[in-house]
Amino acid sequence: MYAFTEQFGVVVVSLNSDVSMQNAVAIRNWVVDNLIKKGKAKIVFDLTNVPSVDSFGLGTFVSLHKTALSSGGAIAFACANENVKKLLSMTALDKVIKNYNSVMEAVNSLK
Repeated sequence: MYAFTEQFGVVVVSLNSDVSMQNAVAIRNWVVDNLIKKGKAKIVFDLTNVPSVDSFGLGTFVSLHKTALSSGGAIAFACANENVKKLLSMTALDKVIKNYNSVMEAVNSLK
């Protein structure tokens, strides 16, 4: 359902739409079922093609972060646009889930 690659034991999930109430549950379920439950709990979300994230989407990322941590992993963001960066900063989520300027930086932070 979602495009992903694996680099140095870290999964990179490329999202290509807003992360909102309409799709956040599907994203969460897919990540948990297809990655975390299969032992792939170090995950970078490539946000290059994500125009916006709503509050429901933020909550989904927090939930995924907690699930990944409890499985010995973590999540990070890469390439968030300025609007998404502002939202992460305003909610202080950027203190919990780091955003990196490139996918490689994010992968290196988790490997």
